[in-house]
Amino acid sequence: MRCLLIGGGGFLGSHLAQHLLASGSIVRIYGRKPTAIARQWPGDSHVEWVEGDFLDHHRLATAIDGCDAVVHLVSTTLPRSSNENPRYDVESNLTGTLRLLELIRRFPVKRFIFASSGGTIYGDPRSVPILESHPTDPKCSYGIVKLAIEKYLQLEHQLHGLDYRVLRLANPYGERQGNKSQHGAVATFLASALNGQEITIWGDGSVVRDYFHAADAATAFGQALSYQGEHRIFNIGSGTGVSLNEILSIIEAQTGSELRIVYKDRRVFDVPINVLDTSLARDQLKWTPRISLQEGIARKMRWLKTQSG
Repeated sequence: MRCLLIGGGGFLGSHLAQHLLASGSIVRIYGRKPTAIARQWPGDSHVEWVEGDFLDHHRLATAIDGCDAVVHLVSTTLPRSSNENPRYDVESNLTGTLRLLELIRRFPVKRFIFASSGGTIYGDPRSVPILESHPTDPKCSYGIVKLAIEKYLQLEHQLHGLDYRVLRLANPYGERQGNKSQHGAVATFLASALNGQEITIWGDGSVVRDYFHAADAATAFGQALSYQGEHRIFNIGSGTGVSLNEILSIIEAQTGSELRIVYKDRRVFDVPINVLDTSLARDQLKWTPRISLQEGIARKMRWLKTQSG
């Protein structure tokens, strides 16, 4: 199978590329250019690179041609910043994806996988853990656009027979992830702890999220690529809620140093709890996460130390 990863040169894409290469797939990556992350992959010489921007219609067509499956990992915005410019979010992500779907009609692509956001599309939960059937009421443009893309995929299936699957991801973390605040709590907190820097918490640290390792995310995508059942949307996460304060405690124990923590007023778009029910993925995709939070943080810490060395 030749699989195209749109945005595959980034954090999640690198783990997925590594997983697919190990399983014998041919991996083609579409992105702006081979990144420093990509140079760290084992067997990266087997990756086909097509350079181009997500909104470059002609280059994207070149990348799709000859591929059996397409995985859409691109997002030009982040949850915390998307409300600042919703029009850009719609124009780049939603309109960009609609153009991508137009292109896919021209080629015999057998499977399309979309990385959606289980952390934002549900909004304030009415029940926990959150099932795929839970009402969707996102509080940021990022989540609204992700949900809109899901709806257009359903329409594309009805009108043109697109065989798609959606993975609603919780909060992935792991090696090769950026360490700035927008890249997630685990990455940011751990990097700050190792560098002796202050850690900023928005709120009192009681916010609960569902964290899972990127290697487990990669296996979920791999299972979705081969899945032949009728279900199309899957929650992907650990299924376990962990507060920010609990993450800080794990990091403090593993680094052996006292953390410098600053608490600030909570942000309006932060829901108090988000934990996904992943039983459908377990039953249908035969997928369960295997890396515990403690082990994942230890892996991330070892990787960070190699980067600073």
